[in-house]
Amino acid sequence: MDGSILKTSADDLYELVKSRKKISVEEAAQLLKIPVKTTQALVDFLVEEKIFGIEYKFTTPYIYISKEKKEETEVKSDSAKKRVTKEEFFKKGGTGNIPYEKIDALWKKYVEENLNSIKEEFYTKAHSRNLPEEKIGSLWERYLHHLM
Repeated sequence: MDGSILKTSADDLYELVKSRKKISVEEAAQLLKIPVKTTQALVDFLVEEKIFGIEYKFTTPYIYISKEKKEETEVKSDSAKKRVTKEEFFKKGGTGNIPYEKIDALWKKYVEENLNSIKEEFYTKAHSRNLPEEKIGSLWERYLHHLM
């Protein structure tokens, strides 16, 4: 990697909601210039992941950054987080009609953000099985290839 950061529509949506505190799904779609259906699919996924909260005023859905996720993140240390497998991630993303390319980009971002703790957990488990160091290194390389 060259150090550049891949930004997705989900990232743009998150930044917009963060800056506005609360915004309707329709207004977010207009500002981001993406279809309302796509925006709703992203919202559904992010609400399910407890990143966004959603509330309705009459029949209009408004989204906001979830306090529950913030508190959960503050309480859990990196090593205590439950890791999601690639298969689980893609399955969950596929239920929200999110295009494969977006799910793939979100997966890669998830791995990048959690790579150090994933590696640490991998090495800890490998050491607990008394594997030789050189074998652990080659297994890690194979595992990393599978992750991406």
